[in-house]
Amino acid sequence: MTPPQIDGRSMSPSYPARGARSAYFTLLLAAIAVLGAVLIMAREAAYGVGLDGDWAAYISTARNLLDGEWFVQIYEWPYLHWPPLYPMLLAAASLGVFDPYDVAGPLNAAIFGLTIFVAGQGLRRRIRHRFLVICACLAIMLALPLTRVASMAMSEAPFILFVTLSLVLSARFLDTAKRSDLIWAAAFASLAFLTRYVGVTLIITIVPLLLLQRGAAPLEKARRIGLYLLIAAAPVGLWLVQNILIHGRIHGHRLPSPPYSLLEILDKFLSDLARWVFFYLPPGDVRTAAAVFAAVVLLTLAAAVGYTLVRSHRKGEGMEGSRPFYLFGGFALVYLIFLAAAQSRTEILPLGGRYLSPAYIPLLFAAVFALDRFLSYARGRTLPSAAGKLPIIRTIVRGAEETHCLLVVVIALAFSLWLVGGAAFNAREIIRANGQGIEGIGPAWANSEVLQYLREAPVDVPVLSNSSIIHLYTGREDDYLATHADDTDLGWKLNTGAKWQIENAADGTYVAWLHSFASDYEYGIEELPYLEPVAELSDGIIFKVNRAYDAAAE
Repeated sequence: MTPPQIDGRSMSPSYPARGARSAYFTLLLAAIAVLGAVLIMAREAAYGVGLDGDWAAYISTARNLLDGEWFVQIYEWPYLHWPPLYPMLLAAASLGVFDPYDVAGPLNAAIFGLTIFVAGQGLRRRIRHRFLVICACLAIMLALPLTRVASMAMSEAPFILFVTLSLVLSARFLDTAKRSDLIWAAAFASLAFLTRYVGVTLIITIVPLLLLQRGAAPLEKARRIGLYLLIAAAPVGLWLVQNILIHGRIHGHRLPSPPYSLLEILDKFLSDLARWVFFYLPPGDVRTAAAVFAAVVLLTLAAAVGYTLVRSHRKGEGMEGSRPFYLFGGFALVYLIFLAAAQSRTEILPLGGRYLSPAYIPLLFAAVFALDRFLSYARGRTLPSAAGKLPIIRTIVRGAEETHCLLVVVIALAFSLWLVGGAAFNAREIIRANGQGIEGIGPAWANSEVLQYLREAPVDVPVLSNSSIIHLYTGREDDYLATHADDTDLGWKLNTGAKWQIENAADGTYVAWLHSFASDYEYGIEELPYLEPVAELSDGIIFKVNRAYDAAAE
């Protein structure tokens, strides 16, 4: 039977399951998704949802939206640094009854579970080997980059969901050329763009693929690109226009890039990517070797994406199954390159961690598509003849059925060992109450001695702190220090802005210096001028700005 033709070419193979087996498989995917959501809630059980530097803007803006105000964040600052969708989601999820902080954890947990389910459904119709779908869903459920960001009151969790939906629907459009698929893909790209400005990488990825589609007339390509751009970019454009009309600028002030060399940036970048595979990297040669491994993998992916894209565009035969590979792999490369370029222009610290997390699922999908394609070749020799002539490939596929079974066992075993490693690290982080670092802030701080002291402080006494958490638990509308983690031999230091705030503070201003406001972050105080200790507490020190105070005389 001749496969259906779209734009003069064959559709990509799709493998929908049927009947009772399809229903059971859907239930299995749903069970993994629910388990993933439960995992996130377990991570939040001890301290609540995690907080990072941007949390105060998101939650305070959501609170102000519920109070009938426009986009205004903490300290009555205009909400300019970020797109508007995440505070809107928090406000909507609160239903006007709950506080946005209280719903952030369950909301992100539900979004994480939905992401797992969407990913599984997107894969099951694309690949022949069902065990790869299960392995991929488990890999997402246990992925430390994803579980960490989903455990925080941050916008990465919905951003990752919207990116996944947009890419899945874009892949479907490249197969079917149905306008409805393009509209939905653009709609979810718009939601991603409205969640994080880096959503522009979806547009950068998809538009060239629309331009390279075979069989479509130039005018039709122009219509498709115009429709996609209108839906994907217009809402963010309206948001930026209102920023200009109301505030006179597109977005808030961003700090310049820190003085890191290109080698330092790449070392951090590649080491964080390598941790997705090896989980723990000790310093020294092991970390360097892992970074080199990550670089080799990315270069190999770039070569493979370029090869499949060019071959598919030029010949159009035998490469139908490659479109999802170069779509997801291409997006991962565009996103990572865009992020590295942004590091050279503005402050993104750390470059890794949550910033890299949206590339996890696209990279995983690209790997799964490649494995499925290779296993299909091992069974039926369906890859292009040029690849089949390679001596190593001929050796592997000699005795196709037996080799196929052996490869399935080896890949399944390797995936299982990797998943066990991810499960162990997740269990450790849950036991240690969200691990170390920025995830550790939550309701336990309600009993902080520093925060109790501040609750009893006179209302008219301004307070500076190295943590914006004082706003959440004391209700004070005071400023806080723009502390900056400088990972050098000198330890954690203040940046220029924070020093300026203290130097220009009026006498009598309190400075609440939390020793461990983010689980185990510690900031030095040796550079703070004019500070007289008022109270030394278990979790921090309360100072008072006093220019007559001479620390050396004490």
